[in-house]
Amino acid sequence: MPEQGKLDILGESTVKRALIRYYEKKYKDETDIDSKIAKALANTIPTKSGSTGVFMTNMGYVHGFSIPKDRKGVEAIIDKGSGFVIVYDSFAEGLEPNYFWVLDYMRDTYWGASLEVTKTLDDFQASVGSGFFGDLGTKASIMQDRAMKLMTTVNQVVRSVVNILYDLKEFEIKLKPYEQLESSSKEEKMAAKLALKQLWMDKVDVQRGRGSINMLAQQLQFVTLRDAFMAVNSAEEIFKGGKDGKGVDLNDRVKRILAPRIEEYKAWETLSGSELKRRFEIEKSYLRSQVESLKLYSQWAKPYLKAAQKLKQADYRTPDLVSIFNNLQLQVSLFGKREVKVTALHTPAPLGKNKYQDVKLPKKIFNCVEVSMMFRSIPHTITRSESGTHYAQGGKAVMCFRGFALDEDEVKAVEDEETYEGLELIEGMTTESIDVMQDEIKKYLDNDKEYKNLPAEKKEKAIKEALKNAKSKKEAEKLEKDLKEVQKIIKKNMKDESNPLFAFSEMGKELKDMFKSLKPKPSNDRLLNELRNAARIAAGSTAYHIYLVYKKVHGMSTE
Repeated sequence: MPEQGKLDILGESTVKRALIRYYEKKYKDETDIDSKIAKALANTIPTKSGSTGVFMTNMGYVHGFSIPKDRKGVEAIIDKGSGFVIVYDSFAEGLEPNYFWVLDYMRDTYWGASLEVTKTLDDFQASVGSGFFGDLGTKASIMQDRAMKLMTTVNQVVRSVVNILYDLKEFEIKLKPYEQLESSSKEEKMAAKLALKQLWMDKVDVQRGRGSINMLAQQLQFVTLRDAFMAVNSAEEIFKGGKDGKGVDLNDRVKRILAPRIEEYKAWETLSGSELKRRFEIEKSYLRSQVESLKLYSQWAKPYLKAAQKLKQADYRTPDLVSIFNNLQLQVSLFGKREVKVTALHTPAPLGKNKYQDVKLPKKIFNCVEVSMMFRSIPHTITRSESGTHYAQGGKAVMCFRGFALDEDEVKAVEDEETYEGLELIEGMTTESIDVMQDEIKKYLDNDKEYKNLPAEKKEKAIKEALKNAKSKKEAEKLEKDLKEVQKIIKKNMKDESNPLFAFSEMGKELKDMFKSLKPKPSNDRLLNELRNAARIAAGSTAYHIYLVYKKVHGMSTE
């Protein structure tokens, strides 16, 4: 799989690259992946144009009239056999006006193509002997140094969060018996009591040395003391329990030792439980502060990491770059999209209704245009200052205008195509360090679990209680929003129950839905295929339209 963010050849389509990556993930568990990818790619390429492109030029490429069946052939058609190409060569003029004219025209909603535009590629390579190479290398080193200092702090906070999460898990284990003491099950309650007594003997009473219960039973022949301690729950039970009210069947020496130990254990049970809960809440507060610190440091580090990656040069291995020359090669790709509505498949009569007006498809289809720009530039120095040297670019521009018909999943894959190499590394060093632990963090910091599955009335009460103990403004706002939603549900339920016609209205809705389901509907798959074909025609026309207007505006020869 090719390296993300870098192209194998100059002029390669970034849309094609993004789609291949998307399809490889989608079909990874299936057989004959290459043929499926080839078919999916071919389904995005326009094969004819609409009214705008009736007289398509032969001076550029024309969108595929003959699309191959194999994957390599389809990829070659997209890169070299589709779209419309303009070559503009002028070292005396800047390249920036060409880029900004295309960008503004693509997104202009009045005179232009009315597309939503994103940048999917922004790469460059300077010859090693140029002044531009040295200036960018210095800037990249500064960004890398600042980023690494912040990442050192981020790593320390991540370690702290991991340790806190382990501590909280230990607290949960220790608190489990205390929670089971409140259980309605007698067996569970007894098991918790015995576990805590065992813990008290092993951790607290053992500090008495030879006077502890375990040592008294082992060395001083108080063989009944340990079993009596596990069985008895109060001093009153020792002296007044039993069937005859004379206490448990033990000699007085054992009773005198056992009674104060039982009272001491009961005090420890109460105090240790409340102390553990208090420490658990303190640890959760500390976790919250560390997570917020981690997010803050990650936000500070990310711009420097991104800047350093954007300043990293590509490796095109092109003869246009000569080591001793003062020149550079740039590649920029713009991606524009516009949704094609299902109503475009039907033209109603005057004052008539479109038959697809109420149809809702599972996916949106888009008319998309990619403009790939390759610049071979000689940087011209404009100004020099303490902050660095500022350049203007002049040279040769090769622009390719391609059309694509894509669904919303494919569009998302293209828009997620990053403009710099190593984004996964950046996300792994910043965002992913939080995301990996997010489930555990959410478990301890979110209050939703306390009332998520409760009935509406109890849920309202639980949210009000949580609102009183809210620890931040953000948490309080979230709880208030949840409270309003629950109160709406309660109010609606009361209104429905008090309405004598409620049952009839519900029956009417069911009948309406039943008759609606009997009405024949066009197949979604058929409509999606028709809509994609319409988008393919529109995409070819839009790409040609931008190409043609650019040539006319700049005084170039047109057919």
